[in-house]
Amino acid sequence: MNIPVFVIALFALQLICLMVGKRASKQLDTQDDYFLAGRGIRFFPLLMTLIATQIGGGLILGSAEEAFRYGWYVLFYPLGASLGLILLAAGIGRRLSQFKVSTVAQLFEVVYKSVRLKKIASLLSIISLFMILIAQVIASKKFMTSIGVTDNWLFIGFWSIVILYTVAGGLKAVVATDIIQALFFICIFIASIVYSLWFNPAITLNLADIGWGEGFEFDQSKLLGWLLMPLLFMVIEQDMAQRCFAAKSGKVVSWASGCAALCIIFVCSIPVYYGILGKAMGVQVPEGASVLMSVLTASTTPVITALFGCAILAAIISTADSLINAISSNIAQDFDFQLFRKKNNVKASQWVTCTIGCLALLCSFYFNNVVEVLIQSYELSVSCLFVSVFAALFIRQGNAFSGTYSILFGAVGFILFRWMPIDILPREILSLAFSAVGYVLGEIQCRIQGQVPEKA
Repeated sequence: MNIPVFVIALFALQLICLMVGKRASKQLDTQDDYFLAGRGIRFFPLLMTLIATQIGGGLILGSAEEAFRYGWYVLFYPLGASLGLILLAAGIGRRLSQFKVSTVAQLFEVVYKSVRLKKIASLLSIISLFMILIAQVIASKKFMTSIGVTDNWLFIGFWSIVILYTVAGGLKAVVATDIIQALFFICIFIASIVYSLWFNPAITLNLADIGWGEGFEFDQSKLLGWLLMPLLFMVIEQDMAQRCFAAKSGKVVSWASGCAALCIIFVCSIPVYYGILGKAMGVQVPEGASVLMSVLTASTTPVITALFGCAILAAIISTADSLINAISSNIAQDFDFQLFRKKNNVKASQWVTCTIGCLALLCSFYFNNVVEVLIQSYELSVSCLFVSVFAALFIRQGNAFSGTYSILFGAVGFILFRWMPIDILPREILSLAFSAVGYVLGEIQCRIQGQVPEKA
């Protein structure tokens, strides 16, 4: 791998993003401008930011590593995110866009008439998104180390640029830079696979059969984690809902989500291809090294490998800046802090965004493995929030009992089925079922007291 090409390409791309982000920071007069881009995002920018947000380093590197073991079955891995986007395209995104709110947590105040539930939901969202953010920063650090870039100052330097333009322009900057970074990694992915197909035609023609053949396992238990959790998390994920709230119209959300779902499957099939190719070529992956980068080193040129490495970091960054903005949105708009009572106090929002980004960068030096915590943070949010958020999209007025009990029962199920697993059904399904039972009990209590919520 050509390290100088990697470093030059990485910093050149981020400096371009910095210029674009600074330009996007003009005319930020209110928090709606900063966190929702004035609620005027059109089709193409929305399409590209949805792709950039969902295709992160974990999806790319994880797809290749899993494909090295499981073959073409790993297409179920990105399919979870794609199905979530299809769910948004089918009408969920349009319904989200109709609410005049800024965060998912605010649905609890609007629909369930409970400020306390809003704050609880927001806190769960912040914890989940912050753990995902730390995981992204750590993944970038480990990735750079695995390819031979070990200078911490380079790592701090490019992340400082990312934080700087995210702070300056808010969602406008995030969307503008997502367009650049998504186009970059899509073009590099396509160029690399064209090169591989051109120079390895014989083995490529056999990959369709090789990927289902001997040497590849099939772990049925992984399907739930690959499909269900990403699909359900899409509905309650603040950074995705934020884009629905910021879109120009519900129709734009539907079209952009549907097209993004197809693009994600196409883009993620490329690292899956390289994982299977590595298995077919008998590539030896050193301890701690990336399967994808090992295969690229063996099958392409040092320059292509360097540009692909830069593209992977661009994907990580485009997910991370969305998370930084989403977390600061929750903090600034869901809690009654004196600092944010003035809607035109953009400076306060920028300081919160800066703090979140710097804190995630700092944590990356003190935490090494957050995978298990990351998985649990996904499951905790889905277990506690999915049922009540999904229901809120289809009723005009809910009741605080249903919202409270669904969160409480979901949390109990999340804890209980780790301590006392049941073989009949997966723990994720059981936790969701518990949450649904809590919601129904809240509805029953509401009707006993003579309160009947209106249907949409």
